[in-house]
Amino acid sequence: MFLMKNDVFWDRHEELKRIRRFTATRGFGFITGRRRIGKTALLKRACEEAGGFYHQAVEGTAEQQLLHLTEEIRDGLPLFRDVSPKTWAEFFRLLSKEKLPKLLIFDEFPYWAQGDPSLPSVLQKWVDHDLPKSRSALLVSGSSQSMLNSHFLNREAPLYGRASLHLRLSPLSYKWFCRALGFKAADPSSFTRFSLVGGVPHYWKLMPKGNLIDQMEALFFQPSAILSEEPGHWLRDEGITGTLPKAILDLIGRGVTKPSELAGRLGVPQGHLPRPLAVLLELGFIRREFPFGESARSSKRVHYSVQDPALSFFYGTYLPHRHRWEGLKARDKEIFLTQHTSRQWENYCRSQYPGANRYWEGNIEIDLVARMTEKEEYLVAECKWKKLDEREETSLLADLKVKFQNTRLAKKIRSVKFKILSQPNLASLKRPA
Repeated sequence: MFLMKNDVFWDRHEELKRIRRFTATRGFGFITGRRRIGKTALLKRACEEAGGFYHQAVEGTAEQQLLHLTEEIRDGLPLFRDVSPKTWAEFFRLLSKEKLPKLLIFDEFPYWAQGDPSLPSVLQKWVDHDLPKSRSALLVSGSSQSMLNSHFLNREAPLYGRASLHLRLSPLSYKWFCRALGFKAADPSSFTRFSLVGGVPHYWKLMPKGNLIDQMEALFFQPSAILSEEPGHWLRDEGITGTLPKAILDLIGRGVTKPSELAGRLGVPQGHLPRPLAVLLELGFIRREFPFGESARSSKRVHYSVQDPALSFFYGTYLPHRHRWEGLKARDKEIFLTQHTSRQWENYCRSQYPGANRYWEGNIEIDLVARMTEKEEYLVAECKWKKLDEREETSLLADLKVKFQNTRLAKKIRSVKFKILSQPNLASLKRPA
């Protein structure tokens, strides 16, 4: 039995507003976002509101794809009841002769482009010359961010510069996770569950009832566990092939964070890493971090980490322990889950303060540094995934102050508030407006 109904639509209010404005002004746009992030649900809702037409492409030949599209579109567009176009050029010529709805949505557009590489050029001509006359808006989307980017963001591509809307969907928040599944946001067990699935609505639908260990095993460790197969599907959708990018992702997921360490483990020159790292960054598999106050221009110090909580669990916990999992004691499983949740707690705390980063220098590492106001006031915090008593918190605060004073950063920022962010902060920790 699952915790959430499959047809529930959560959040995306700002995205819907942008699509409404786009529909009112008409034009051509595209929507990107990682696999399972909720693009289709958003597009269907927007289509319902506008009284538009939605079609989801399938993999196959151009002839198959045109047949499926024509079968769906003929109910609302009479010309297609008598004519079945054989080419995309013919399809768009017929489309230009019809009275179109306010919004047309073609989902999984990359499948069409795979089936007929000439389609982007055909669509470009239609967007330039016929779409403005139709008084309609056209949106396309798809699961492969890399392919959509190549069609719309590559200067050499026919569709480059044609889109007036590019909407990129991000994962949903912990707040919406709790609302969707009926969990209490202040309950640490709710955050532990969130750390297994992150802000991906489709993953929420997979979570069964049960205790934390049962849920973790159902999601990842059981023979039919869907999330144990999901990283492979995600990599395939994005067209990531070859051993080097996959090996880099594996190592980063296991905690190898520095380029020099990655090169050493892989046995390759460090100069071979920038291209695959850039691809993994662009597609959202990993994040790149610099110490607080530094950037790619000012610092050679950089750490990489896996961005998605479910992907982080896959590489950091599932892969290293999957073969011996059945033999582990319940206490050992709880420890692994707590370690994973602690890492996600650090990420979550930083996400709640705009511009927050870790800071590291030599053997010193500080979990969170953030500028709090336009005045020179800063927060320096340590993130602990436990419930602390007063004595523990006082001791940790004293250690944090000493640690900070031993950094070069302490000479640059003067007005500092020190804080320990622990489980009791879960309910009150909110991203500032």
